Amino acid sequence: MIAIFRNGRRHRNERYFARTRFFIYAHTVRSMGAAMIDGLKSAYRKEYERNPVLTLFLTILIVFFIIFVIAAILTNGNTVKLMFVYDPNDTFMDYFNSIMYSSDRPYTYWLVVYPPLITVMYAVIGRFMIPFVDVLPGEKLSFALRYTQMGMMSFFLISILTFFLLHWIFRKIVKNADWRTELLFLLMMLSFPFMYALERGNSIILTLVFCFMFLLGYKSENKFIRYASYVALGCAAGFKLYPAILFLLILRERRYKEAGICVAIVATLLLMPFIFTDGTPLIYLDTLFTYSGTFVGVTNINQIVTEILQFLLGVSEKVTSIVSNAILGIFTVLSLIVILFDKEMKFWKVLALIGCNLILGFGVGCQYQLVYMAMPILYFLAAEKEMTKENKTYAICFAMMMVLIPGVMIEGDFFTGLITGGIHPSWIIGAFETALVIVVAIMLLREGIGRLYRKRREVRSHRGDPA
Repeated sequence: MIAIFRNGRRHRNERYFARTRFFIYAHTVRSMGAAMIDGLKSAYRKEYERNPVLTLFLTILIVFFIIFVIAAILTNGNTVKLMFVYDPNDTFMDYFNSIMYSSDRPYTYWLVVYPPLITVMYAVIGRFMIPFVDVLPGEKLSFALRYTQMGMMSFFLISILTFFLLHWIFRKIVKNADWRTELLFLLMMLSFPFMYALERGNSIILTLVFCFMFLLGYKSENKFIRYASYVALGCAAGFKLYPAILFLLILRERRYKEAGICVAIVATLLLMPFIFTDGTPLIYLDTLFTYSGTFVGVTNINQIVTEILQFLLGVSEKVTSIVSNAILGIFTVLSLIVILFDKEMKFWKVLALIGCNLILGFGVGCQYQLVYMAMPILYFLAAEKEMTKENKTYAICFAMMMVLIPGVMIEGDFFTGLITGGIHPSWIIGAFETALVIVVAIMLLREGIGRLYRKRREVRSHRGDPA
């Protein structure tokens, strides 16, 4: 009996000590967790007080990145797959198709829409690979190129160089080499527009590098750097054509001689490479406008108006074309007025308005066009340190243009003829982020046109003229 009593008391003591240890451990973990959370809150408050605009921008990108990762885990990666182009076999094919097109009569047979400079570059790359590629019966040359070691290595080497230059540019503009700049660069490169452009294998990211080089050098007192920036703009125009409108920044400053030199350099780089191709400027423009008119999407003004009027409301093609071109013309003219004549508009806002025109204006709209907004975003974050109501609005809009959004298939036929059986998520994401571009464009035009109108009224009132 005594032994049984002792054993029972020992078991009770062991259970008591076990519960005690559990509560001690639980309390310790809870205390450590609370201390960690308090520490994170304190660190976040300090960062917010130091630079609230950048902190808000990074916070939005981080939150959506976490949501994106969680969604990818829960769906076994399906949301990542749905974020990209509908055909998974088409990855990187903008690059490899362009090499194939450029190797044989690019403008008269393949009807390419790229300017001749990049077409010649693709042709040169192809000369080092195509002779050594074995094309199977029924296989496209571009797919055969993608399956080769040299093909993939050439693509990745160009991509690595491009991102290296972008990293240097980020540090140059933000003028801060600390962890915040590194985090900003990482999150921007992991944004939807950049990821989509990389998945397509599109040259727009390299084009963006040339645009940044122009912005960094076009105001330089050093003539060599200034003219080198004009060459960079010529390369950007030679890759994607429409970035040539950045020369308006020189015209805005009434530097007419410099604007003329810039136009001459850009025109030379844009037109001279035709000598090495089978095309002419007229053939190229005819193909470009034909392709722009037939491309289906929801990421520029013509495409958006066409989707709403023609496919949803059943308006005739002729009326739709008139309305869309009228809206595009008004938007372009108002943008030019603000860019050239509103001297009080901040530089990053002028860049934002140019970026809005690159995305919403003439040409072919696609989801990766949003990478052009990296220009105003970077200069905005470098210039604005105070959290005003206006800065908060722009920070939220800019951040939402760059967030990673999980792809979710929506069944239905809301946009007729887009994807059989439903709307593809990449179109939905692109439409959402394009809507934000429209919001930013409206805010900028409202500010610029409003200021110019008020100034005109003031001038008239001082002269005694009727309003």
